[in-house]
Amino acid sequence: MNIENLRAFLEVTATGSFQKASESLHITQSSVSARIKALEDRLNRELFTRKRDGVALTNGGKAFYPYALSVVKTWQQAQQEVSLPPDIDNIVSLGIPVHYWNKLYSDWLNWMNENAPGTATRIQSDYSIFLLHELREGLLDLALVFYPELTPGLHFEPLFSEQLLMVSNEARHVNDGHTQGYIYIDWGHQFQEQHNREYPNVPHHRITLALESQALVQIIERGGSAYLASSTAEPFIKDGKLFRVEGAKEFAITIHLAVLDNKKQDPAIIAAIEGLKATSFIQDHTLKSLS
Repeated sequence: MNIENLRAFLEVTATGSFQKASESLHITQSSVSARIKALEDRLNRELFTRKRDGVALTNGGKAFYPYALSVVKTWQQAQQEVSLPPDIDNIVSLGIPVHYWNKLYSDWLNWMNENAPGTATRIQSDYSIFLLHELREGLLDLALVFYPELTPGLHFEPLFSEQLLMVSNEARHVNDGHTQGYIYIDWGHQFQEQHNREYPNVPHHRITLALESQALVQIIERGGSAYLASSTAEPFIKDGKLFRVEGAKEFAITIHLAVLDNKKQDPAIIAAIEGLKATSFIQDHTLKSLS
C-alpha cells in the first residue's frame, strides 16, 4: 500500500476537497485524483461521493478511514524511531489531554532531558477518547485519560484529581435553568454525568466548547460562566477577574494513567511515569486529592 496515496486520502477527508488537499500536499489536483483512484482500484470500492461543494466519504470510505490513519501514523512513528541519533537508546510516546497540555508537557520534558538523556520523547495532545484509541493501536506507550476503559492489554491507575468550579465574570448566584452566557466545556463523560445529575433541567446548552482555554477567553472578553479547573480559575479569582458562582456544585474529575501492559516493565516507560509523577502540577494535585 502506497503511503502517499493514504496521505492524499486523509487530506481529502480532512478538507472535503480535492483542490484544497492538493494545496495542502503541494501537488496538483490531478495527482490527488490519481492517488485516490489507485486506492479505490486496489480496494475495489469508491471512497468518496462527489457533491456540488466538495466530496464526502462513502460508507466504504468511513470504514477505511481509521485503518488509513493508523497506517500513516505507524509509518511516521517508524520513520522517527529508525532515524534516532546513535546516542539515543529508545523512544517514549506520551499522550496528554488537551485541557492539561500546557500544565504538564514542559515540566515532563525538562525532567526527561535531565534524568533520561538516552530516551527520545514524542508527545501528542488530543481528547481522551482519541488518546485511548492511539494507545490501543500501539501508537502511544502511555497516556493520561479522563476515564478508564476495561480494555485487554491496557493498565490503568488514578494519577491525580482536580475540582471543577463554576465561575463567572460577575458575582452571581447559581440558577436552576438556562443561564445567559453559560458555556458548557467538554470535560468528558465523567463530568457530563455529574453535570446532568446536578442540573437535570438543562439537558442542552446554547454554547459548548471543546477547550477550557477557549471558554476562558470568551468569559474574560465577552462575559459568561463555565466550569473551569481549579488550577485555571483560582489565579483569576484571586485577581478579581472571575467570581465563583454562589451555590454552584463543585465537581471532581480524576485523571488516570493508561499504559500498555507489555510496556509496564520497560525501564524507559518506568522512567517516563516517574517523570510525570515528579511534575509540580501532578505532585500538587496528588497531595490535594489525598488531603
